[in-house]
Amino acid sequence: MQLRSLSVLALGVALALPAFDAAADDLVLHLSFEGDSGNVALDHSGFGNHATFFGNPQWIDGVHDGQALAFDGATWGEVPDDPSLDITGALTMSAWAQVEPGGEAIQSAMEKGSAWMEGEYNLAALYNGGSILQARDLPVACADTNVGASIQGGTWAHLTGVWDGAEIKLYVDGILDASMPCAGELLTNDDPLFIGARGGTGRFLAGALDELRIYDYALTDAQVMEDTLSAAPVEARGKMTTAWASLKAVR
Repeated sequence: MQLRSLSVLALGVALALPAFDAAADDLVLHLSFEGDSGNVALDHSGFGNHATFFGNPQWIDGVHDGQALAFDGATWGEVPDDPSLDITGALTMSAWAQVEPGGEAIQSAMEKGSAWMEGEYNLAALYNGGSILQARDLPVACADTNVGASIQGGTWAHLTGVWDGAEIKLYVDGILDASMPCAGELLTNDDPLFIGARGGTGRFLAGALDELRIYDYALTDAQVMEDTLSAAPVEARGKMTTAWASLKAVR
């Protein structure tokens, strides 16, 4: 993975954006990594869910002609707890992920919570030979059993996990790969959202991540494909469109 130069051109734009109160059908996290540098990644959702990284984060070439973040199996990020991330209804998590051969059997992309606890939800880039969207509060029969295909191999692949309150789904490169009935509800916790590890102590990712997004609603099949192919998220709702266009324009 080739290292690339860093930019801070987007810093003023992102910090100037006001925080928004979470509502239904919102994009609540968007780490594009565009213009980020050092150990901080700015959230472009409008909710101020910025991430701080620990260990040895490395900025590399990304998917959409931008930059991504490389993880060495001992690096992780944290987003402080925020009401916008305390999702109790439907949920969508998506990310471009690159998982290198080797490493731990389970490697996390994003996880709310430091353990298998109330309010935990997780998109795992590698899960015992596959990939998965998990949520501890869902029924045992579907909480961590809807395993999709493995993307391990050192190349970029896009993962999307969707839970609509009745069914849980896992998409690979925009195509539905695994699904099963899963009616239930989610609780909340006060832990951070962790990136590239569980709680900064295990399930470390050996690879890279790009375009991390969390929506507090379930994307449709068509929206999942749009989310996969586009450098802009599905749910801008007008509030982030100008800022996102500015980021792309100054690259």
